[in-house]
Amino acid sequence: MSNRHWRRSQSDDFFLKNSKQKGYRSRSVYKLSEIDRKFKIFKNVTTLVDIGSCPGGWSEYAIRKIRSGKLLAVDINEMEPIDGVTFIQGDIEDQAIQDNLFDEIDNKKFDLIISDMSPNKTGNKVSDQYKFYNIADSILEFSQNGLMSKGMIVMKVFIGHGFEEFKSDLKEGFETVSYFKPKSSRKESRETYVIAKNIRYN
Repeated sequence: MSNRHWRRSQSDDFFLKNSKQKGYRSRSVYKLSEIDRKFKIFKNVTTLVDIGSCPGGWSEYAIRKIRSGKLLAVDINEMEPIDGVTFIQGDIEDQAIQDNLFDEIDNKKFDLIISDMSPNKTGNKVSDQYKFYNIADSILEFSQNGLMSKGMIVMKVFIGHGFEEFKSDLKEGFETVSYFKPKSSRKESRETYVIAKNIRYN
C-alpha cells in the first residue's frame, strides 16, 4: 500500500470510527458540522427540510442545532425515526410530496434546505452526473418556491458534467453563492458543497 493510500485510509477510518463511537448514523455528520462551523447555517432557523435524508445523519445533527421550530426530512427510502424530526417518505420531484411538506409548516416557507443526496452509481460517470443534476435541478426548483427570501440552501454537488451550468443557475437564483469541501470529505471524491443565500426570486 502506498503512503498516500495509507494516509487516506487512516483519515477515512478516523471519521468512520468516530461516527460509530458517538452513535451517529453516518460519517457525513462531520461534513455538515464543518459547514456549520464555517457558515453558521442554523442561525435563526425555525423551519428546515432535509432532502434525501437517509440514513439520517444530517437530520440527526440538525435537530440538535434548532432548539425550536420544525425539521422535516424526505427520502424515497424509509428512514428510522429520529426524535423531533418529521419524516415523509417519497420523491421530492413528486408534487404531492412537496404539498405534504408545505402542509407540515402551515403553507409557509423554509428558512433552510439541506441535502447530502446522491443517486445510486451505475459506473458510467456521464450517466451518473446527468442523473445527479436532474435531481439537483429539482431541489433548486423547489427552493425557488419553498425558501424564505433570506433563506439558504446547503447541498452536495459533484464537479464534472453539468456542474458549470448548475453553478450558473445558482448565481442567477441567489445573491450569495459559496463552495466548500470539508476535510471529512474524501480527497479523491469530486463532491463539494454549495452554500447559497438570499434567494433572488421569491
